[in-house]
Amino acid sequence: MTVRVGVIGAGNIGTSHARDLAHRVAGSAVSVIYDFDQARAAELAEELGARPAVSYEELIAAVDVDAVVIASPDQFHAEQALACLAAGKPTLCEKPLAPVESDARAVLDAEVALGRRLIMMGFMRRFDPGYRELKDTFGPDGIGDPLIVRNSHRNEVAPYGLDSALSITNAAIHEIDITRWLVDDEYEWVEVVPGRSGPITPEGQRDPLFLLLRTRTGVIVDIEMFVQSQIGYEVTCHVTGGLGNASMADGRYVTIAKARQQGHDLPELWLGRFQDAYRLQLQGWVTYLVAGGPMPGASTWDGYVGAIVANAAVDSLRTEARVPITLPERPALYA
Repeated sequence: MTVRVGVIGAGNIGTSHARDLAHRVAGSAVSVIYDFDQARAAELAEELGARPAVSYEELIAAVDVDAVVIASPDQFHAEQALACLAAGKPTLCEKPLAPVESDARAVLDAEVALGRRLIMMGFMRRFDPGYRELKDTFGPDGIGDPLIVRNSHRNEVAPYGLDSALSITNAAIHEIDITRWLVDDEYEWVEVVPGRSGPITPEGQRDPLFLLLRTRTGVIVDIEMFVQSQIGYEVTCHVTGGLGNASMADGRYVTIAKARQQGHDLPELWLGRFQDAYRLQLQGWVTYLVAGGPMPGASTWDGYVGAIVANAAVDSLRTEARVPITLPERPALYA
């Protein structure tokens, strides 16, 4: 069986997903592509032997689309996810589920009302070999239970223009989700501390940001978010456990020392670091669609929780106060 996938969005990540599905993921093919820039969609469709659509509605309704990837700008995710649910089409939705909590809740409610899970969230770090290896160090035979998780997330420049709230809802949401997954716990509160801004931070925006969170069991979590660091794309995670420490300091990259110099190259954008994670996520999704079994990766519930926490962090940034995090009861669909 070949899963015919329609891809909404032909930007950086949509193009990467489409090429992976066409060439690097077993059991899939790309059949239809939609982008607001119709010329860009047509060019990618011609490259992959697909056809362009004139609207996302046409793509979702197409008889030659078995499943949908949503890789459009963040503000369109919720309405497009709702359309996929209404059409009964399995969907991989890029993060975030929605920048606004109420929109994310509307998608959650629609999937619960449908009574079956159709949406897998694109939190690809759950598939990343580096993070999975890090999580394997936990427990009595490793570093013990995690006590402190320290994250850094740096971009060379802001890929969509610097907006402090977007730095949280679009970028830091990765750390918000992956740390929940690492420690298997929910957050109790969040506090965002803006400090002295970097030299190319626009007037009225704050960068870098420091997010401090605590989970219900008392794990302390911090996130350094610096989207205009000017040094390249770099993600790190250090965990202090009750019996030791573990670090994913340089991802899966090799550090070389030679001629009195030591270091490694940093990629320009996230695809340079997480290309394998994206591919593994897509393969897990397609394999699930073909073979069944438990849905891998993150659920709509995870996307909704991410929206709640990210919005609480934005509130903290605006009010300069600690914000408590209250989650509703998890629906049985996601048990």
